Amino acid sequence: MRKPSILIVLFTLAALGQQAQAPVELTSEPSHHLVVDNKMVCAFAVSIDPGKSTLMHRHGHDYLSVSVGDAQIMNAKEGAQPAPVTFKDGDVRFAPSGIVHAVTNTGTTQFRNATIELLNPTTNQKPCTESCSVPVACDSADKAKCATVTKVFTSDQWTVSLVTLPAGGTWGQHSHAGGFLVVSLTDDDVAMKNQGQPDAHTKSKAGDIEWHNPVAHTVTNSGKNTAKSVLLEFNSQPAGGGSQSASARDALRSQDRK
Repeated sequence: MRKPSILIVLFTLAALGQQAQAPVELTSEPSHHLVVDNKMVCAFAVSIDPGKSTLMHRHGHDYLSVSVGDAQIMNAKEGAQPAPVTFKDGDVRFAPSGIVHAVTNTGTTQFRNATIELLNPTTNQKPCTESCSVPVACDSADKAKCATVTKVFTSDQWTVSLVTLPAGGTWGQHSHAGGFLVVSLTDDDVAMKNQGQPDAHTKSKAGDIEWHNPVAHTVTNSGKNTAKSVLLEFNSQPAGGGSQSASARDALRSQDRK
């Protein structure tokens, strides 16, 4: 009879210990760092060192997770056996409200993701499996510099897309009817020209999370490397529904500098 490996035994014992702990709210879980807080979303930058675990915590809303880098974890849901999960960079997953779990990083590198709690009801959510490529106008003679936009998840209220913008490439003028959240998968240096305004240069690090209100703009990759990001775009936005929590964002950046 095959004996269980010592690692599995240790992870199982750790999970049992976590399940004995009373669940905490997401805002009280130390590995979850609040970055955006408005009427549409609460978005957290999550980081867990190898061999470390989160506290058992509760997700009170439907949520999306976006993996920043490859990762392997052990997911211990309350009342269930721990299960191994593998993520690839840019993976997007949806989970319904009410989940209570703890996560252990079983990989050799830091586990990072964006956890985006959806504060309004979600219906008919599903991964995109057909007609997922979004037409993008491109005037460049070198088509290798054209942006690509691919839908990866949809619902009645929002769409999640993977945006790839080669170095020197431009995503021509386009409109976002609702507010949108951008999760950077790479270190980016982009110039955004909003309609009727001068260029605004933005430098982002992989894992950065930024909220934007509805806009019509052009985006150009001013950096030397291909820029990749995951875009969560809402179909519409209620009055006063936008804006990023500057205090939460600045607190996170201050923490990263330490």
